[in-house]
Amino acid sequence: MIKLFYGQDTYSLNHEIKKIESDFSIANFGDMNITRFDGATISFDQLIRSATAVPFLADKRLLIINNFLRDGDEKIRQYIELNLNKFPVSTEIILVEDGEVKKNLGLYKKLLKSKSVVDFPLRKGYELEKWLTEKAKEKDIPIRISATKKLIATAGNNSFRLMNELEKLDLFRLAQNHPEISEADIDEMVESENDQNIFDFIDALGARNAKLAIKYLHNLLLGGKNENYILSMIVYQFRNMLLVQDLISRGTIHNQIPAQAELHPFVVGKTIRVLNNFDLPQLRRIYLRLQQADIDIKTGRIEPRLALEKLLADLTL
Repeated sequence: MIKLFYGQDTYSLNHEIKKIESDFSIANFGDMNITRFDGATISFDQLIRSATAVPFLADKRLLIINNFLRDGDEKIRQYIELNLNKFPVSTEIILVEDGEVKKNLGLYKKLLKSKSVVDFPLRKGYELEKWLTEKAKEKDIPIRISATKKLIATAGNNSFRLMNELEKLDLFRLAQNHPEISEADIDEMVESENDQNIFDFIDALGARNAKLAIKYLHNLLLGGKNENYILSMIVYQFRNMLLVQDLISRGTIHNQIPAQAELHPFVVGKTIRVLNNFDLPQLRRIYLRLQQADIDIKTGRIEPRLALEKLLADLTL
C-alpha cells in the first residue's frame, strides 16, 4: 500500500510520521523493518529492493520517502503510477512531502482516488486556537485564553514557531514566578512575525560578525526590546545549532533533520548556513556560557546590557 502525506503544517505532519514509525516499530520488531530515503537521491534499484524485501521476523515493512513528488526522478514516479497496485502488500510505503504538491501529477490523482492522501493544511481561526490550547495542556503549560489569541496574532499560524514560542514563554513565566502566561509576557518576549530585525541580529551573531552583531543589539535595545527577550533569542539560535550539528554528526540526512529536531525546514536551512563557523564542542561550551549569562542577569550580578555586550564579545571572537 502506498500513501501520500503532505501539507504546510509540517509540525503536525512530522509528528504524525513519528507516531506511525513508533507504532510500526513496536508491532514489527523495531527499526529493522523501517527504511527511509531522500526522494531526491533514491534510485530505481533502491526502491525495488526495499519495496520487495522480505520483512525480518515480522509481517510488514515500512518505507518512508521524503519529498519524492517534488524532487524525485520523473521516470521512477511514472513507474510507481503505472504499477501502483503491484507493490507487495507486505510493504507499506509513505511518501512525505513538506508543503504543497502538484495536483496535476498522475500519481497524486491516483492516490487521491484511492483515498490514500492525507493533507496537513495550516490551521486557522478557532481551529488553531483550540489546537494550541490542547498542546499547552499536553505540556502542562498554563496560558490564558486571551494570551493564546495574542500569541497567534503576534507569531502567525506556523505550528513550529507557535510551539517554540509557547515553550520559551513557559520558561520566562517560571523565571518570573508567574502563575500563567499572560498577554504582557507575549508583549515582552515574542517578536512579531513581520519584524525581521531580530533575525538579522541572530544571523550576524551566527556568522560571528562582532561589529554587525553589536550594531543590531543596540538597535534592538533602542527599539524597546528587553534584555531577557534578546537573550532568549540567542539561546534559541544556539539550541537549534546544537541540535542540528548533533544530528549532522550522527549522519542524519538533511531532509530528515526538521522532523528529528522538531524544527521548521526554513529554520533548519538558516541554521545549517551558519554552522560552518562552529564545531560541536564549541557549541556545547557556548551553551554553558549562555546559562551563565542568564544567571548573571537574573541574580543582578551584572547589569543586563553589559552582560549581553560581554556575551556577544565572547561568542564572536
